Amino acid sequence: MSFPEGVDRDSMMKQAQNIWTMLDEMAENDHGAYRKFIDKHMKEGKEYMKPAEPHMCVMTMITSTKRKYFINFCSWNKVPDPKTPEEAIPVIGTQVLQDKDENGDFSYSGVAFSPKILEEFGIDCINLSDRSSLINLAIDYIHNQHKITLSRSFSILPSTTRVKGNLQVLQKALQGKHQNSDEEFDGQLSDLEKTFGLQGSGAKDSLMNKLANLSTEDNTQEKHAPNIQIPGLGKEQPKKQNLIEEVSSTNQRQSSEVKTPTYSLEEKYKEENLEELILTIKLQGVNKVSECELDISEDDIELAVDNRYHLNVSFPYLIDDSNASAKFNKSNSSLVISLPVQT
Repeated sequence: MSFPEGVDRDSMMKQAQNIWTMLDEMAENDHGAYRKFIDKHMKEGKEYMKPAEPHMCVMTMITSTKRKYFINFCSWNKVPDPKTPEEAIPVIGTQVLQDKDENGDFSYSGVAFSPKILEEFGIDCINLSDRSSLINLAIDYIHNQHKITLSRSFSILPSTTRVKGNLQVLQKALQGKHQNSDEEFDGQLSDLEKTFGLQGSGAKDSLMNKLANLSTEDNTQEKHAPNIQIPGLGKEQPKKQNLIEEVSSTNQRQSSEVKTPTYSLEEKYKEENLEELILTIKLQGVNKVSECELDISEDDIELAVDNRYHLNVSFPYLIDDSNASAKFNKSNSSLVISLPVQT
């Protein structure tokens, strides 16, 4: 049994003793309630002890080296929800890891959020702007933790590929971040379990994990959560039009009337070779391509629609900008740009 760093052992032992005293009295006076209590916490303890599960994987790149970088979003019961919509979203992240596949070397890491956060803002989120905000928050977190600047241009891998890299290594890395082993404390709890009697045998881990979760919630949030928020997190809160505003060193702050359009960047393969990137930009209210100003280079693209939209996207690969082409779809006001990748 182990607990996050910074937990007062004496305080936790005192709480453990109080719990065992309460259960001892319950076992003597109301055996049915005692059995129900134990069963309930055994079940909850098993859920709590499950490792982080892959939810979605996002591909971007390290801007300084153009190296591929995969962010593995994981759902984990050990990450608490924010107490209010205004509070920072707790997140636990791994170190930067390295791996390779048939396309070459790449870097990757894991970020774990509570199941509720990923249910509302993850891969199945209806509002693409909400999902993009969560992904950008993860990019901010990685930058703050590891001093790595990642491109804001990203693509979400298909749901059939929810993890990139070694899942077991990611799970162990997350577990190592969350817990600091303490054999002496675990031994003391085992002694308590023995003195409590055989009826409570096996309940130690589940009950104490729940106790750790409740007693260290504030400690976990403070240690692992950067100052990241999604306003309007609670469903009872009114929806805000702009969830997050970013100001980077390369982009000046836009006026409140100019919006960043929703977009996606997908890879198109011919057989097993990457052929081109397809950038799709949603431009609600735009009726023709002549309203758009495009500036395409081999590593990024800038789009501007006078007083309405502005977008700058960095490419994860060098593209053949001389052969790029754009097509505007009037039926859904979307601009589709084909970007051949340099060979």
